[in-house]
Amino acid sequence: MRSDPAVRQIEYKQQVSNSKLAVFNKKILSIPMLLLIDLLAIFISLIAGYLIREQIFPLLLPSFFTQELLADTMQNLWWFPLVLIAAMAYEELYQKRMPFWKEVEKTLKAGTLAIIFTISLLYVAKLSEEMSRVIVLTTWLFTIILIPFFRYLGKLLMVRMDIWHRPVLIVGAGETGKLILNALTREKTMGYNVVGFLDDNSEIRGLEQEGTKDYIPVLGSFKEAERVIQSTKVQEVMVAAPGLPPKDLVDLTNKLQPLVNNVMIVPNLFGLAMNGIEIEYFFNEQALILNIKNKLKSALNRAIKRFFDLITGSMLLIISAPFMVIISTAIKLDSKGPVLFTQKRIGQNGVTFKCYKFRTMHTKSDKLLKKYFRKNKEAKEEWETYNKLKEYDPRVTRVGSFLRRFSLDELPQLINVILGDMSLVGPRPYLPRERKQMGDYLHDIQVTKPGITGLWQVSGRNEVEFNGRLKLDVWYVRNWSLWLDIVMLLKTIRVVFKRNGAY
Repeated sequence: MRSDPAVRQIEYKQQVSNSKLAVFNKKILSIPMLLLIDLLAIFISLIAGYLIREQIFPLLLPSFFTQELLADTMQNLWWFPLVLIAAMAYEELYQKRMPFWKEVEKTLKAGTLAIIFTISLLYVAKLSEEMSRVIVLTTWLFTIILIPFFRYLGKLLMVRMDIWHRPVLIVGAGETGKLILNALTREKTMGYNVVGFLDDNSEIRGLEQEGTKDYIPVLGSFKEAERVIQSTKVQEVMVAAPGLPPKDLVDLTNKLQPLVNNVMIVPNLFGLAMNGIEIEYFFNEQALILNIKNKLKSALNRAIKRFFDLITGSMLLIISAPFMVIISTAIKLDSKGPVLFTQKRIGQNGVTFKCYKFRTMHTKSDKLLKKYFRKNKEAKEEWETYNKLKEYDPRVTRVGSFLRRFSLDELPQLINVILGDMSLVGPRPYLPRERKQMGDYLHDIQVTKPGITGLWQVSGRNEVEFNGRLKLDVWYVRNWSLWLDIVMLLKTIRVVFKRNGAY
């Protein structure tokens, strides 16, 4: 049974007060420990690259790969860890705390920058003939995998040891404050520990932390910010009160800034494109300008996306070809009808195309569905909300049910990707009859090609209502980047195996 909020608030303040000195003493170890973690990952990558070149490649191609240059390469690359650490510092991987996938992106950039610098230096120093290029390249591949992995585990350990914890105060305990609390709870490796809230609404005593159910109290009102900051000793404040009038928000921020090291503001700009925002300002007018680019309007970016689709899609099609033959045979044996099911979908610029899927339904599916709706009104309501049936769909065959569970029915869409009708990642391929339901979202969504997977796929799939899917697709289009596509593909693997929202 939960104790009185006022009592829990006092207990929480005492807990913060007792732990703040320990956190201060331990936090000076955070950067040295991160450096040790990164160096360990880099050295393991070097050893792995060396062993693969020494043991694996000579077995695969003995006439091409010899044992020459291996010792010289390891001796001449002694400085590579220092170059990579410097590149990571340049990408602010030791200065900033960021979400996991953003850190992975930064690590990829740092590793690529370091390897380009290394290869260039070797050519300038005329050492390229004395180096094994395979070791250099495999080391790079291992670093961009192992560094994020080691950092993830290392930061979780540092959080447990209170080395990576950083107390933060959230100004605003409304819906936005709750969103920020949930985000910081989910991104454990950022290490932010919410010590409490400030809010002028006296009816809000605190919020429960998602997942942990810990009670995070409201420690005071906005006017009491200075007292609360002094008592908790926090040096990080997040202002999550977008409902405040602009003048009050500016005054509050200016009041907080001298009291702490860092003030982060959550502006009332939800739904705005965030990826690639550039900040400009006019000194005399004290005006801030946000420069938002539409990346998918760029011919270069569209070409990059298409090139990525062709290369990756072709590889996936070759790998999946044997499985597609097995699936085709199973469909033929299970029910009458063709192996493939084709359906018109809305493509880029509103042009319809034939979308290929493995057939998962009986041939007379529409009649079966109408007959089922006449007897099941709840199923009809579910269909009108989600355009899907979760528990039971009379149209689906036995093999089709299995294919849908693991999204294997969508494998033929790789053909659509090669043909240029679809992309690996993009908005959901909507039906022409859904145009009216899409409303104003249609214009944004049809800017790019629909995808086999996308943000809606990794955010609940069929559990997300139709309107929610539209919002997710629009967010993807407005915030597109090649890295976002890569992250979506990696997340799709996890979602498919967990079978989240698949039916």
